[in-house]
Amino acid sequence: MAEPKPWLVGRSGEHVDSVVNEERSAELPAGLPEMPRLESGIFPDSVGPTADGVWYLPEFVLFDDEFDEDPEFSFAAEQNGEVAEDGGPFNRAVLTVAMDAVVPDHLTAFEGETALHQVPDLDPGVELIVPITESGGSVREVKVAGTTDIAGEIGFIATFELTGSLVEAAYVHLTRSGKLRLEFTPTYSGYQTTLVTEPDTGFPVHGPIFDGFQFEVFGDGGNTAGAPIEPLLLDRLGRYVFFPSTARFHRSLPLGLTFNTDTYRSRFTITAEGMTRPIIDVNDLNSFAGQRSEYRELTTLGNVSAKYPSLRRIFFGQVSGTVIAVPAAYGILVTAQGVLASCDSIVDESPASFSGCRFHFTFTLAPMADPIDLARLRSDILDVPEAVGRTLRVALPGGLDSRTPSTLEGFPAGQAAFADGDGNTVQVGVDIADDGPTPATTIVNLFLQQLAATGPPPLFGTIAVRLDDVLPDPVRTSVLLNVRRTAHSDDLATTPRPGPPPSTEAVNQGPLDLKLDRCADVREGEAPDPIVSLGGLVLGARQTTTLMGVGAGTEVAVPRGLVVAAPLPKATMLKFLAFHTHTVQEVQHPLTVNAAGLNFAAEGVVTIKVDITLVAHPGDSVPSFTLSPSHTVDFVHVSLPVDSAVTGLDSMVVLTVTTTSGTRTVSVPHDFVDDPVLVVTSSTIH
Repeated sequence: MAEPKPWLVGRSGEHVDSVVNEERSAELPAGLPEMPRLESGIFPDSVGPTADGVWYLPEFVLFDDEFDEDPEFSFAAEQNGEVAEDGGPFNRAVLTVAMDAVVPDHLTAFEGETALHQVPDLDPGVELIVPITESGGSVREVKVAGTTDIAGEIGFIATFELTGSLVEAAYVHLTRSGKLRLEFTPTYSGYQTTLVTEPDTGFPVHGPIFDGFQFEVFGDGGNTAGAPIEPLLLDRLGRYVFFPSTARFHRSLPLGLTFNTDTYRSRFTITAEGMTRPIIDVNDLNSFAGQRSEYRELTTLGNVSAKYPSLRRIFFGQVSGTVIAVPAAYGILVTAQGVLASCDSIVDESPASFSGCRFHFTFTLAPMADPIDLARLRSDILDVPEAVGRTLRVALPGGLDSRTPSTLEGFPAGQAAFADGDGNTVQVGVDIADDGPTPATTIVNLFLQQLAATGPPPLFGTIAVRLDDVLPDPVRTSVLLNVRRTAHSDDLATTPRPGPPPSTEAVNQGPLDLKLDRCADVREGEAPDPIVSLGGLVLGARQTTTLMGVGAGTEVAVPRGLVVAAPLPKATMLKFLAFHTHTVQEVQHPLTVNAAGLNFAAEGVVTIKVDITLVAHPGDSVPSFTLSPSHTVDFVHVSLPVDSAVTGLDSMVVLTVTTTSGTRTVSVPHDFVDDPVLVVTSSTIH
């Protein structure tokens, strides 16, 4: 009799749990590789015993629970210029997912009692099922065959190539409807048990109906269990043969919205025109994809300025989930080191220089965003439609949009330059030089007065902030240079004390007095509450105070500002501005007296001798000069320390008036920085 060949075997029928032969045994010959007996099973998803346990049919999961994410996942679409039938782009995409073959849940209870061995030579045989709704409303399921590679001991990486409309459909299912699924037809190796009856010796009888060997196959290698039974043809003559074979079973795994999270959003990409970027939304697939910003204005919160007075606009990043709050204005930053503002005196070698120097101011600006407004925004975005299935993060702009020039309109006498700082700060430089006969020190003094002005800040400008590099329209906001309107960071430290009653220790860590407006408890995911008015409480430099009624949250938000006298003495201004004179120690400053408006003849004045004494530097010699009807204006240069020239030139001007009837003296106090020219009129000399 010829030896049975494996290819002779075909399996069909329901699963049979066990089988015995006429000797009531069905053992494999010794020395064969150990593989499952396909007809044998003790419980569902088992296919036969081993020497120390059982073989099992695995389930498939997307990735092992010990990992937070699938490191292999990607949805990489590409547009290479091909045009689809509808005139739109023809898309191609590769979807890659990782999966693991694991012990079915209902078998894990036996792991401690019985060794469980995954069936050998496992090949997952996976297809991606993409539901497509036809024009009439019926749903057609398109099957896309996948290729798999082994990854680790139990893992596989599956890859699916999609084309045309399947790309858009798969993207929508992955990110919105969740109806994609994987269908597995895994294969593995095993032994097929078969009862063979020989012609002319066994039953049925050889003849026109039964011709040659007859085979009865037991088991289907599937996952159906039941009580062991014996084959119905036990008493016939024949023998049991074990054929090496490949068995199959079935598994299904829905993908759902597993990959519609912030973790995976940047892994949906599109490549077009030599550029690869994240897919913003499905519009990137049904139109030709060029450069495009992920940000759009968030309008679902209503009137931004009314709800959050310190904010101007809010933008939503559809890929990153970042909500960027654009502040109403940027102001000078105050830290634990003080006000980040400085002035350097610099030699001016220009031939047109009148005083021999110029001044360079440097300011670090930051968003003047009220921390209570930001806490309220973080709470409110949890309920916007864009937050469904997302983890949104509130952030401030990351710097300047270099495509749009920044301006300082409020001070035309200075030359301003803007640059990115660290984090969300902006650096502003202002250069001040002589303006014709007006010395730089005079212009600087005016600039310092405006830095401390009350009311609407006269030093203002406009910047465009950066969201990303492709947002088409500039996002502009204001710049305010004023020590009464500032941004704050680490100048105040708070330590909540839950109580009862709750309280918070507040420490002024900086060198300047702070004015505390109000405070609020902040908790993750909740609106700030309670909000307690502090009524402009003054907290001195390096001092500590206790804020009552707050401290039960995770942190305490305290909007604040600097304590600035009104009016601010010039010398005090240097507390808010670091003044450096390492480059220029002294400057030339003109002291001018103008008597052109005086009618010398009518007043009987022949000459006016001018003697000037500098109050702060009485020992410095200032040359005298004389005015007359033919010489009504004159000045004298003095060499002064830079800081004196900037903070003020308080002087005593003695006018010796010679008339036709005699001589008299008049003393006139004057600040030649506040007002570079002393104008002499009739009332001055009387």
